[in-house]
Amino acid sequence: MKCTYIALAFALSMVNAANAESLPESLLHCDSRFFSELYAQQHTLRQVSPMAADNDHHAWFILPGNKSDTVWFTYPIKAGALSIIGYTAQASDLEEMGKYYYWGLVFSESREAVMAALPGANWQKAGEEYFSNPLIKRSSDADWQPNTGAASGIAPAKGSVEKLAMLSEINGKSTLLCSVQGSVTAADLKPIRPDLQGQKK
Repeated sequence: MKCTYIALAFALSMVNAANAESLPESLLHCDSRFFSELYAQQHTLRQVSPMAADNDHHAWFILPGNKSDTVWFTYPIKAGALSIIGYTAQASDLEEMGKYYYWGLVFSESREAVMAALPGANWQKAGEEYFSNPLIKRSSDADWQPNTGAASGIAPAKGSVEKLAMLSEINGKSTLLCSVQGSVTAADLKPIRPDLQGQKK
């Protein structure tokens, strides 16, 4: 009987491992799952950057301050074929054009290498960038819906909120960012960016 329990526990652990997402994969959702994955991997990640955590199993990187929006890791973190070298986050309020929040990972590999490592992302090209999983809320009390009209460089319609993952490349390094933009409220941000709630405490 004991052997049966051990075999069952091993089988369950293998299933969980198979279903587990990498850090870049969790970021593609552009919600709190990324911060939950940071919490799950914080023992390793705290060796490359200062971090904070809440009581709801979320963790996040602490930005260096001095108006810097990027923390560079002390050494690269491997995620499959990719090397994560930093984390970046920024926010801006463009008043009539809406509020914009960005957060994500920096890789030492090219954009093409990141796309190859994340084949399930269904990348779409927009100018010099690629994007994935575009969603929209057309009012504050609406649910997220697929955004078939997503386009780079166009502000969201007034009263709506958009989110998507974006992939760009500068000087051979790639950045995978999540963006939430438009008529963004605190209620919109709460289930997406637990790090912002934690920083207020």
